[in-house]
Amino acid sequence: MASVKAGVLRDILIESLSDGHVAVLDKLEDPKYDEDVASELDLKATIVRTLLNDLHENGLVEYQRTKNKKTGWYTYLWVRRDDKVSEYGQKYLNSRLKRLSTQLDDETQTVTFQCACMRVPYEAAIESNFNCPVCKGDFTECDNSGIIDDIVGEVSRLNSLLTMIA
Repeated sequence: MASVKAGVLRDILIESLSDGHVAVLDKLEDPKYDEDVASELDLKATIVRTLLNDLHENGLVEYQRTKNKKTGWYTYLWVRRDDKVSEYGQKYLNSRLKRLSTQLDDETQTVTFQCACMRVPYEAAIESNFNCPVCKGDFTECDNSGIIDDIVGEVSRLNSLLTMIA
């Protein structure tokens, strides 16, 4: 079960951040300096620092800063926060679920119209006499049942993922 949870969390990190972020996290099994991570990944140190700062902003890594007394430069020893990955995944999924819930409410409670180039709510279609100001086509009532089905399916998938990582 733990490997399934780890795989799901990895997929969430890739979806919400990037493959690069996950590659950096993978290199931090033990505490490392940013230059060492960059060398291991064959990336520029500035790119790795950007990725590390993103991860730090999300609470997934932390660092210990020390100052070189001779040069005055700071060095950063980065540490992965394995204890925060599951929490991050849950927050990300809950945020997505909240947005989807709002979108589902909009789709089920609003009549929409469409032309060749856009979808608009009923009020906007009336204001333009059911003629699109962009493509000059007619607005016709939109069947959004497919969109609603897609949202419901995504909500189900996200709830399933939440169960797996809880």
